[in-house]
Amino acid sequence: MLGALGVVFGDIGTSPIYALRQGVSESGTADAAVVMGILSMIVWAVVIVVMGKYVCYVMRADNQGEGGIVALTALVRSGYEQQGRRVPRLLLMAGLFGAAMFYGDSMITPAVSVLSGVEGLRQVSTEFQPFVVPLAVLILVGLFLFQRRGTAVVGKAFGPVMSVWFIYLAAVGVYRIAQHPDILLALSPAHAWELVHSHPALAFTILGAVILALTGAEALYADIGHYGRRAIRFAWLIVVFPSIVIGYFGQAVTILHQPGAAQQPFFFAAPSWALIPTVLIALLATVIASQAVISGAFSMTSQAIELGFLPRLRVVETSSSHRGQVYVPAVNTLLFGAVMFLVLVFRSSDRLTSAYGIAVGLTMLITTVQMVSLSRNVWGWPRVAVLVISAPLVVVDALLVAANVHKIPQGGWFPVAVGIVLFVLMATWHRGSELAQRHASRAQPVAEFLRDALARADAPARVQGTAVYPGSVPGATPSALTSNVRHNRVLHQTTVIFTNRSESAPRVDEHTRIEVRDLGSGCYEVISRHGFTERPNLPRLLESLNGQLGDWRFDHKHTTYFLPRDEAMPGCSHGQISRWRERLYGAMSLHSASSADYFGLRSEDVVELGVQVVL
Repeated sequence: MLGALGVVFGDIGTSPIYALRQGVSESGTADAAVVMGILSMIVWAVVIVVMGKYVCYVMRADNQGEGGIVALTALVRSGYEQQGRRVPRLLLMAGLFGAAMFYGDSMITPAVSVLSGVEGLRQVSTEFQPFVVPLAVLILVGLFLFQRRGTAVVGKAFGPVMSVWFIYLAAVGVYRIAQHPDILLALSPAHAWELVHSHPALAFTILGAVILALTGAEALYADIGHYGRRAIRFAWLIVVFPSIVIGYFGQAVTILHQPGAAQQPFFFAAPSWALIPTVLIALLATVIASQAVISGAFSMTSQAIELGFLPRLRVVETSSSHRGQVYVPAVNTLLFGAVMFLVLVFRSSDRLTSAYGIAVGLTMLITTVQMVSLSRNVWGWPRVAVLVISAPLVVVDALLVAANVHKIPQGGWFPVAVGIVLFVLMATWHRGSELAQRHASRAQPVAEFLRDALARADAPARVQGTAVYPGSVPGATPSALTSNVRHNRVLHQTTVIFTNRSESAPRVDEHTRIEVRDLGSGCYEVISRHGFTERPNLPRLLESLNGQLGDWRFDHKHTTYFLPRDEAMPGCSHGQISRWRERLYGAMSLHSASSADYFGLRSEDVVELGVQVVL
């Protein structure tokens, strides 16, 4: 549970720094009825969305223990495929857009979290005001530079720090509630309803700020693969939920009974003697929240690559003992640039929260839509049950998104723009890869190709050693093999045609991972399956084949890997995708990480052959 506290709840656990403050700011008044209404809306939004939707409903949809929008999309696709049906393209595209919006969230969270923590220094002394942005930049630069080292070591400290954070939230909340216990009346949803009934337009505006209390809810689902559903639920119910709710109540008391506290209720709620420790613990907590979402972006990228939603990028495993801890340099650079842009342009957490809500809301809405499809079409739940459970959640999510639409000109444009650009990239790569694979499947069967090549009068010369040819379609002749035989006129004594298949499940059982087919004349076809959380290592896999390919034994000194370097030709799809998307796919293919890096190969063992790809 301690580990879950440190990583899973960093984002939602630091929401009390700015959520209630922003709600009161949106209302334009600190009137008691309005503050009580906002508090009630926040509490019940947390109960309905986080507790009801994520903890009780969405977390049931684990893909062999893995969660998150990409794993959910893979689970839906797998469910349809197991029933012999094709997943609706609109549903698949919705999943890709949800993943794209998560990247937008991953850019905003570090910026708004660290800024909100550093801004506490202004409560210590107004002289710190000029140093807020430079200090935030300094902290974030250090955070992103540290990513390449991994989080296995410092991650052990996250749990204790966040435990202190939640204890602090609860302690300050109890301290303030004890002074004015009548604030507990806001537990009744009647106060939220009264605000909606009396001031519907104002309540709708405030709803755009209420979503800030829900940031990080997706992390509860995304991290079940690392900490388990039971540990996350237990930590939420016993520690996190009570602490943040009590903290919100304490802040509401401060707003109502301390003049000027509405500007920074989180810091004003602390006793004056505890202000500096409050700022320090808030800084630590916001850095941890930022780290959690950055690590989540790395993990999601790795999953998306294996599922064919993104081109191959360099992925570095940062821990040999903790599964799923990876570092993606390209994503780290992208996030760093975006976060720096946000901090330097918006310069305050108050302005940045306008950009936050739309990204969070769209991701939550897409998750609900995916769950509706999963419940009805894969799990086979009765239509009435799906309607009763999902309809209220869809309405709530849609209202939260709608309440943030008006913030698009104020900053919401940023995550929307990021989401659209990344969605286009992901959708184009997925479609282009589909067409490329369809073309590859029309290649001559490899057994037939080898038989014809060896039967010819000018048969290729057999040379010593082992040649490995990765392919994309089982049974089809890899383009690199075709090029090598036709142009170089050689065939190695042992030739392995290797096909790597990524499954919609996170992991594959070792007993069903490898399939070997003897093609005769020292040639073999090897089909390997791996899950979307696993990284294929070709030398290690070949070593496991000792004894399965006759007398052959793997020797890396005498093994050469022939890899294709694909180049998509303009106009090659024959109108199946637009010309600009062909060029975009070609550019992504050209700049993707090499197959050598992907398969864990040494550069000196690799021969790359340029191949023109027809989509």
